[in-house]
Amino acid sequence: MGFLNSLLLFGLLGALVPLVIHLLERRKVPRLDFPSLRFLLELNRRQMRRLNLQRLLLLLLRMLLVALIAFALARPTLLGPLAKLFPEDAPRVVALAIDASASMSLETEDGTLAEIAARRARDILADMDESDEVLLYALAERAQDLGGGALPPSLARELLGGWRGGEGGAALRAGLGEVIAALEERPQPQKELYLLSDFAAATLDTAALPPAGGVRAFALPLSAAPPPNAGLTALRLPARPVLPGKAFDLRVRAEQQGEAAVEPFPVELELAGRHRGSIQMAPGAGKPAWRELNVSLEERGPVPGLWRKRRDRFPLDDELPFSLAVASRLSVLLIAPPEGDATAGGAEGRISLAGHLARALDPYRGARADDMSLHLETSPLQRLSSASLEGRHLVVLAGGEGLGETQAELLADFVAGGGGLVVGPAEDGLADLARHLMPRLGGPRSLMKAEGVTGRLAELDPTHPLFADFDEEHRRVLADQPLWRVFHCRSGDREALIRFRSGAPALLAWRHGAGRVRLLLFEAGPAGGELPYSSMFLPLVQELAQETAGTQQPVWAEVGEGLSWPLEARSEREEDLQVLAPGDRVLPLRVDASRFPPRAVLDRTDRAGFYRLQTRGGEPLGLAAVRVPPAEGKLAPLPPDSLPAALALPGLTVIAPDETLASALHAGRFGREIARPLLILAALVMALELWVAQREGAATRMS
Repeated sequence: MGFLNSLLLFGLLGALVPLVIHLLERRKVPRLDFPSLRFLLELNRRQMRRLNLQRLLLLLLRMLLVALIAFALARPTLLGPLAKLFPEDAPRVVALAIDASASMSLETEDGTLAEIAARRARDILADMDESDEVLLYALAERAQDLGGGALPPSLARELLGGWRGGEGGAALRAGLGEVIAALEERPQPQKELYLLSDFAAATLDTAALPPAGGVRAFALPLSAAPPPNAGLTALRLPARPVLPGKAFDLRVRAEQQGEAAVEPFPVELELAGRHRGSIQMAPGAGKPAWRELNVSLEERGPVPGLWRKRRDRFPLDDELPFSLAVASRLSVLLIAPPEGDATAGGAEGRISLAGHLARALDPYRGARADDMSLHLETSPLQRLSSASLEGRHLVVLAGGEGLGETQAELLADFVAGGGGLVVGPAEDGLADLARHLMPRLGGPRSLMKAEGVTGRLAELDPTHPLFADFDEEHRRVLADQPLWRVFHCRSGDREALIRFRSGAPALLAWRHGAGRVRLLLFEAGPAGGELPYSSMFLPLVQELAQETAGTQQPVWAEVGEGLSWPLEARSEREEDLQVLAPGDRVLPLRVDASRFPPRAVLDRTDRAGFYRLQTRGGEPLGLAAVRVPPAEGKLAPLPPDSLPAALALPGLTVIAPDETLASALHAGRFGREIARPLLILAALVMALELWVAQREGAATRMS
């Protein structure tokens, strides 16, 4: 037995009022004996006994009447099987919260988990009256109100008929908080919440829930033991820009969930819609497998790619889309003084630094421009502007002397928007770099000259993309190049790509926003050592430039995340752009003009596949690939008895997948309200009380 308004149980004390009145009326009356009535004494005693019984019955009926009314106002409910004995006419609102994560696409003998959830939800609605209300929610990264508010049961069943689930992750507790808050706002006395999910461990979060109050909460797990699953969970794109006709490697990772052995399976690669090869993969339980293919592309611009394996019980991780940007040329801006602008006081070293960087980046000095994959322009630091950075893949800053706040802000915004920056410092520029540029990029706050130090490059990381094209002999020659001028810095947690034999870093690498920064900690000009005269200097700087400019590849993300494309020098208005999503759906976007360069932004993706930015006339402007979160393919349902604690709902009733829904709901529900039957009974008691009172009055007059 439960009570929805238990505070009103204090009204039961009102049942004592008739008793108090009855006791107060029992006062002593003087007794007078009349001889003439002594023969009627026995008859009078019998009548008084009958009258006293009527008065006692009347007292009990009045006390019972007050108690029934107070009991009904407290709105008692019955638990379990007893609830079937009474009609349930109190208004009801039911919230159906269905897990919309990708793991609900798991296929079973009875259909996908999403289809099973829709069927069970319709079964819950089957015994509802049309006067009741339904709140229908899909729980993804946030709760989505599918009905736009309260619905009649018939319309909710219709919406469930087209339910297909989602492809992203889900924050169950955060979504439940929103659903409970919406339930509490409804006026109906009976509030019920049904959560339908596979309860994969990856979908649980730690959001705080509001007090559930009088909400009756039920959890319906849909999967107890998912089958083994093998899926494609990660890939590695080239760190450097992809150039036409030049080979590069694409790597993919496969993983297996479950202990049962999975037979080796082929994984095929498609690029630009064409089959480009296949590899055989056989991941073990808990042992991911990486494989790679070496390919090349002649196409220019954004190219869609797809890794695909054979379909299994969880098909969403059997395909892994990605995109590549094939650049016809890298556009590089070298910021340095003119080579002929020689001045005293160490300017020769600065000019030589710029000249050597220019020769390393463009060894033909423009004489064979058609054969070059790099377009180089040079600009002095004083002329740096936002216009000179538009459309650039990479900026190389030589020296750094004279760098001010304005130029540093422009360079930081360029890198944050996706550009690459290589800094080759000179002794005279250390103070300006450390004061203005490095803090904005999250780099070292201190740069200083190490007096009288001679160092050699050593301890190279052979797995870093910067050195992928150097064989062992090249690395040996490069490591033996002496550097006569070395800078010390406080590098913090930044990655040191090259170290001196002393252990001090010689080249630092880190990300800032969507771009990359590479900081040389030695002079690249002749004043800095023998490296610029070595045959290794040219490929080192060229590979460094390509690796740093690699952030210009198109975006790829996971379902539920947003996308953004740089608009570079374009000035399209927001109303002239659109995003074509999987299924040829057109999605709204916005233009963020506060960033440099301006970006077209799609706030949220909902399906895996390719998203194309284009003008309304169909001109392509960008391509992005969106994949299913890999954790969704690693199903690990929580034990049913742990769900109340995991969801922070102590009163949660868990209905197992093999239980009959109707009987489980009757056995586990909070109860059926019996206020109306009690009020009907109170009315009958009142009628009986009036009849007894009338008889008692007549008997009193006769006596």
